[in-house]
Amino acid sequence: MLITSPQNERIKLVRMLQQQGKARRKNQRFVLEGVRLMTDALDSGALPDFALHVDGADVPGTPLFALLDRLRAESVSIFAISPDLMTSLSGTETPQGVLGVFPLPELAVPDNPALIVVADGWRDPGNLGTLIRTCAAAGVDLLLLTRGTVDPTNPKAVRGAMGAHYRIPLRTLEWDAIAQAYPAHRFYLADAAGDTPYTAVDWREPSVIVVGGEAHGFGAAAARIPHTRVRIPMAPGAESLNAAIAAGVLIYAARAHTFA
Repeated sequence: MLITSPQNERIKLVRMLQQQGKARRKNQRFVLEGVRLMTDALDSGALPDFALHVDGADVPGTPLFALLDRLRAESVSIFAISPDLMTSLSGTETPQGVLGVFPLPELAVPDNPALIVVADGWRDPGNLGTLIRTCAAAGVDLLLLTRGTVDPTNPKAVRGAMGAHYRIPLRTLEWDAIAQAYPAHRFYLADAAGDTPYTAVDWREPSVIVVGGEAHGFGAAAARIPHTRVRIPMAPGAESLNAAIAAGVLIYAARAHTFA
């Protein structure tokens, strides 16, 4: 079936989900663009409510055709749209020719997570997407976001995560709730001026790594929890690391014993 009107209800839903975090939360849906992201979601067991593709792009023998064939086998509704309409819906400068409306992932939180990462007040969706992807790759048990952190379903965060939303439990919590939920964990706050180098930490103990946003670092609520401030040594003259890079260094240090 070919959709040509921008006033079509499915088109309006996709546009709203792409533009409004409130709409994503209300509908418990978000948009995945491109063959790779949609295939990753399917491999994780998720199915879209429907999919849209550029009219005429479903050429046999292409990855897009294989994806659409797989969706048809799952009885997913598929609609063709014009290139201009796809461009108006896409969150990228170069539309990838296909998108789907998927349910928001809600992975179960482990009973006894060994390693938890907290993004405290992050504002850059690309950085958050990189963090989600890194946490999934390193086998982090739980990623927590504090209030004020950018929406993890922001299209830029979704693209940056490269399908990792379906591979790691992710929740948004207040600091009081985090402290109450994990009283036996050691909290480590990333701080360029911290007294303890990250290499001196015994990461085999249940740990919570807290990395603040690039503009202001971790907040006062995080600092009120008993903690250790850990630093990443840098060459003379270096001011700081990108938040996602700093988090990656600490995460892989904490997980090193599991990869040995």
